[in-house]
Parts: sequence; C-alpha cells; structure tokens
Amino acid sequence: MVLCKLSTIYIGHMGMKHHACIAIGINQYQLLQPLSYAQEDAEALYGFLTEEAGFAPDGCLLMTDSSPSLWGQSTYPNRENILRLTEKLCSEHLQQGDLLWCFFSGYGVSYEGKDYLMPVDGNPADIQGTGIPVELLLNTLKNAPTETVLVLVDMNRSQIVKVGEMIGAQTAELARGLEIPTVLSCRPNQVSRETSALRQGFFTTALLEGLRSGQCTTVKSLDRFLSDRLPELCDHHLRPKQEPLMVVNPPGKAHLVILPDAAGVPTAALAGRNGNMAVGADDGFDRPQMAATARMELPTATRNAIDSPVEMPRIDRANAVGSNGGDDRPNLAQPEDADNGGSDKSFLQQLVLWSSATALVLLLGVFLTNRSIFIGQQEGNPGSRAENAENPPPQKSAGGELVPQKQPLAVQAGTGTKQPPSSQQVWAEAKTFLKDGSASSFNRAVVKARTIPASDPLYPQAQQDIERWSLTILDIANGRAARGDFLGAIGAAKLMPDVNGPVYNQSKEAIGQWQDLSKQQEVNTDLLSAAKGQIKRGAASSYSKGIQQANKIQPGQPKYESAQLLVGEWSEAILKIAQLRSSQGKLKEAVEAASLVPSGTKSYQPAQKAIANWKTKLERQKKG
Repeated sequence: MVLCKLSTIYIGHMGMKHHACIAIGINQYQLLQPLSYAQEDAEALYGFLTEEAGFAPDGCLLMTDSSPSLWGQSTYPNRENILRLTEKLCSEHLQQGDLLWCFFSGYGVSYEGKDYLMPVDGNPADIQGTGIPVELLLNTLKNAPTETVLVLVDMNRSQIVKVGEMIGAQTAELARGLEIPTVLSCRPNQVSRETSALRQGFFTTALLEGLRSGQCTTVKSLDRFLSDRLPELCDHHLRPKQEPLMVVNPPGKAHLVILPDAAGVPTAALAGRNGNMAVGADDGFDRPQMAATARMELPTATRNAIDSPVEMPRIDRANAVGSNGGDDRPNLAQPEDADNGGSDKSFLQQLVLWSSATALVLLLGVFLTNRSIFIGQQEGNPGSRAENAENPPPQKSAGGELVPQKQPLAVQAGTGTKQPPSSQQVWAEAKTFLKDGSASSFNRAVVKARTIPASDPLYPQAQQDIERWSLTILDIANGRAARGDFLGAIGAAKLMPDVNGPVYNQSKEAIGQWQDLSKQQEVNTDLLSAAKGQIKRGAASSYSKGIQQANKIQPGQPKYESAQLLVGEWSEAILKIAQLRSSQGKLKEAVEAASLVPSGTKSYQPAQKAIANWKTKLERQKKG
C-alpha cells in the first residue's frame, strides 16, 4: 500500500459561459498523520481563481477542515460529502462548454494496483471501503458537460510508505485511457515535498507562480513552466530534485487554453508572486526567464552597483531613431535633409562627450584607489617600491629618538599573523557546508554566515540565507517526525538557531511534542510486538487476540497506521481460515472463525455474507 498527497485540477477550454471550481484540502485527518500545508494549498488556489481569475464564488466549492457551508450543505471533506457535492456540481451547476477546475490536496493511496483519494475519514485498514477511487472521480468529471479535464496530482508520501515504491502509475494509465491531460508533480521514483519557508508545497507554489505570471495559458505552456520552475524551486531551497510529468492523449490537447481570460491578467501580475518571473520569449512557448532570479543570488553590494542609475545625456528618440508606422526600428532610407544630418551629428557629439566623461571618472577612481602607490613612486629615493615597503624610514619621537615605523598588515602576515578573511570568503565557506544536506551542515553554515558584520554590504544577503537555512533545518526535523523518527527530529530541531523568533519558538514547542510522541512510540512499539507474538498460523483466535492488542493504539498516536495495516491483514487471514474450514465441510467452525473478523475492515462484509450462507447450509443439514 502506498500513501501520498494528491492535488488534482480539472480544466475546460476557452469561450466558456460559466467558470466553476472544486478546491479540496485536508490537514487534520481522523485516522492518518496530519499534513502541514494541504489546506493552505487548496485555499491559495481557490483564492486565485475567485479573486484574480474571475471565477464566481457562488460556483466555486471549497472543502477544508474549516470551510463554510455551500448550497445549504456541509463542506467538511469526508467521503460522503466529497462524492455528493462533486456529483451535484457536475450535474446541476454546469452545462455544455463550461470551464471546471477541481483541486484535491491530501493523502492518496495506491492499494493493490489502484489509486485512491483519502477523505478526512479515510481508514488505512479499509481503503476500498473508505477511500475514493481515482477512477470513480475521473469518470464523474469525464461525464460532466465540460469537454476537457486536466488533472494535476501532487504526492506526499506517508511514513508507512516503503522506500522504492512507485506512486501514480494507475492515475497516469487512467488519464491516458480517458484522454485526460494529467500532470504529476513528480516522477514515480521521486518524492513531492513542502517547506516551511513557502508555507506551501513546492508544486502548488510553482503552479500559482505560473498562473500569475501570464506564461501558462495552455496545457503545453503550463508543462514547460513547471518543468523549468519546479526543479529550480527545489534547488533554491536545497531540497532533492522534483520534476513534473505530463501525460497528454491525444497530443493535440496540449494546446488547450486553461484560463478563462488570459488577456485579462493584470500586467503587474506578470512578475509572479515573488517578483522574479519575467514574461516568456517569443518562441511560440511561454518560458520563465531566469535572469532576475540569478540577480537575486548576487551580493547586495553588487546588486546595488548594477541597479544604480547612470545619468546619460537625454536623447531625442524621434531624431535618434526613425519612426515607421509606430515601429521603433530605424528607417533605412531617409530623405536627404539638413535636420536629420544635424540630429545624427548632435547625437554623435553627445555620445563622444559622455564616453570621455565616463573614462575620466573611471581613471579618477583608479587613481584615488591606488593613491599611495602613485605618490610612493614619485617621492623619496628612486629605489624599488618593494624595498621602501620592507624598510620604511624611521621617524623621530618627541625626544628626538628614532622610532621604527609600524609594519603594514602585509608584512605582519610574513611574521605569522594571518590576514582575516573577507566577508565574501566567509559567505562562500558557509555555502560549502551545505553539500551533505544534513541539519548539522545547515547549522554550521548559519554559524559561519552570522560572523559577517552588519556594516558589510553582504550582510542583507547573508541574513536572507541564514533565515532560509534555518527554515530548512525545521523542514528536516518535520520530515523526520513525519517518518516516525522522533529522536532524529528532536536532534535536528535542537540545531535550530534563534534568528527568527516565532520559528525558533515553534521548534522549541515541537521538541516538547516530539518527546511525548517518542515515549508513546516506545509504548506502542511494545504493543505491536506483543500483538505479533500472539499470532499462530491456522488459529483464528490468535489473530483475533493480536487484533485486540493492535487496536489499543489510538488514532493520531505513533504506529497507528502500522497497527491498522496489521489489523487489516489479520482480518483477511481470519476470513481465509474460515473459508478453508468451510471447504473441509466444517461449517460450524467456519462460522465461529468468521465471527472473529472485526467491523471496519474490508473483510468484514464478505465475512458476514459467508456466515449467513454457512448458517443456511447448517439449517438444511439439521432438517435433513
């Protein structure tokens, strides 16, 4: 079985009369480990669609842990509500040619080769009975009046997922068969991630940047944008690579328009949420340009030098460049008149004067920077500068005694005193610590970078990196806790520096919680070991005793999901024992064994049907 976090979006094409969306995000599961930013992902996309993309709120459904009711019905994202409201929206609120988005962010399960969405009441011990089959949801939207469906799947593995297991294979297969363009947030052998620094998943962050940038107007341009931006985000936050995967069948659907009015996107929005995304090149595809992003990585002093305005002579564009029907290209054929010739000459004169002034300023800067060198060459003996530097002339004290001149720093270096490293060297050394990606390496980088003084031009950039690296330490700690490694999470959180007060306090609170969970984990581990010790092959009662032990672990506690998996497996084993006894003609023993299958498991209903059948046969035997 595989648990993951899924995000799905269904999109129709342009020229639509009505725009609707379903946004589902679940953080606080009843029987599964809570998620951090699934609800935030859904709310962010819902906000974009209703506030920026022109979707009418009365036709948009938001389903989270705390969302308000809609159409007089609860929007709490349990299995019943999700299925009922999705069907209601498709059948009652849509018509031919409408545009529909549907977003799901939460756990997903790959069980026996089939993918399921897990609602808030999803039970890992009864996935088939409590999960929502992806096939069912895709078919529901495929049968809606909308003509096209686009699915985006964001996966976040649960702690019970085994290393190396592939996720999303059936979803991709279904999408290909149903001809639904589908984008997986990562390849099947990768893991989708989220970060405290963004307060969102990487996939949702890249998605919203693309939508706001104006570069993602079609399925193909969205794929191109995510393929560039998503790995870049992971690299910027020092997380493992995450690459999206798109399935489009037939290929022509790659050109479908995915926003109701791309031309209506505000120009200011084209910069993206972080202001570092530019409009794509005119190559037929919308691609993000990374020049601005690369600029953000420069030291503050360098950026200031680049950004400083250079006052240039004012140039009359009408004279410098000819006008041709609004086109700003120069006219190649100009009338032979004196005005144009004079304008060209004036422009050249201004250009020469400006260039000369610039060269003079540069020479003056060089002279001032090396003033002592130039003066030293002109004064004193015409001997070498090296000799003068090594043997400075003695100076007289107030009493007339000769006092040796203080040696410069370069000479002191020769006597064993090292020159302190520059801030640029300190910053570069701090970054070298990040190679292994461990919490301790980020801590060492922070400690090193904090030695850069506040007066240094690199200080603002260093502070940004320090905060980002600190949040990465918290991400590492949260990741370990999600896998059930509470001791490792505590160790990582203790390396959290106090550069951000709220985040530092959050890590301290988390340490206290993880200490309690670590103790509970030890108790529950012992319970599971005792439960496994009860099992005896072929003895249905032993499996029943094991189930009773495993059920002592409550929802939300460490090892609960593992316990529920064992409960499901042992329930299935009891049913097989009962079926074996039935095949041997031991109907009474079969009924007794099947009666031990607990409710709430996938084997319960088959067991009840078998019991009724076997009791009927027993009654016939008595009458016979």
